Amino acid sequence: MTTCKSVIAVLDSFMPFDCVAKKDNSGLLIGDETAVVNKVLFAVDLTEAVIEEAIRLQCQMIVTHHHIMGKGIRRVTSTSFEGRAIAALLRHGIAFVVCHNNLDFLPGGTADTLMKAVGAPQSRPLYAGFGFLATTPAESAAATIPVPDRAGLPAGTQAMFGTVGELSEPCTLSEVIERLHGIVTGPVNVVGEDERLIRSVAVQVGAGGRADIDQTLARGADLLITGDVRHDDRLYAAEVGLALLDFCHYEVELPGIISLAGMLKRALAAAQLPVEVVLSQAVAPVRHLRMPDELDLSRFK
Repeated sequence: MTTCKSVIAVLDSFMPFDCVAKKDNSGLLIGDETAVVNKVLFAVDLTEAVIEEAIRLQCQMIVTHHHIMGKGIRRVTSTSFEGRAIAALLRHGIAFVVCHNNLDFLPGGTADTLMKAVGAPQSRPLYAGFGFLATTPAESAAATIPVPDRAGLPAGTQAMFGTVGELSEPCTLSEVIERLHGIVTGPVNVVGEDERLIRSVAVQVGAGGRADIDQTLARGADLLITGDVRHDDRLYAAEVGLALLDFCHYEVELPGIISLAGMLKRALAAAQLPVEVVLSQAVAPVRHLRMPDELDLSRFK
């Protein structure tokens, strides 16, 4: 039998839970470490639909990228989603595990997955000096967020707050978008002409902004791939001459959680732990509709 603690240990071997920012809340947030786990459900967000899916599929663990405890919970009652979620998880014996900053910062995570998809095999931190896998005490002292030694991580692994790298071969902006087909779904706001030549790319998943635009320019990249960019920041990118792909938050982080599920599945098999890994099929609470591209000016009369 495989315990919750064993599954978390396997996750921690390649996606360390202590490789996070100071106020981040990753790891086992709800559940019994000694409980048996036969099936794990992966999702971006913990929603009521995801919890219902886990109950229906008889999963003993849910792993998400986002947590529900970021602002602190003062009470657990049925009057709030957080209270209902915690009560349901405890009632059905489902552990709740979050991979937030570690999935953002490390290989195989949200940013790294997109970098490899567009054809940039080697990445470096978008924000230099953020953290790295130290090999000497002096290096450890210099790292902002040092990556701990783990069996599943090669020596020299960097914890990267955003990534930047050169494409294997320069291509046009439209070709970069094509490479993301089937990787990122939903609408995308595009700054830059289709035929613009792209040599290097920066990725800052989740919510990007003006600081990331400035940092991308400072690192010499031609394109920033991110999400949830404010309208005025998109205009700013155009003004300073930076190409931009602005996706929705959920859609730009979903590839990372799919990658994580695959990594855990392979690691569990290598450890000979009989645990099934499944991806959530629950419908996201926010859906995207495309309105007609052309205005009907007659309706403004």
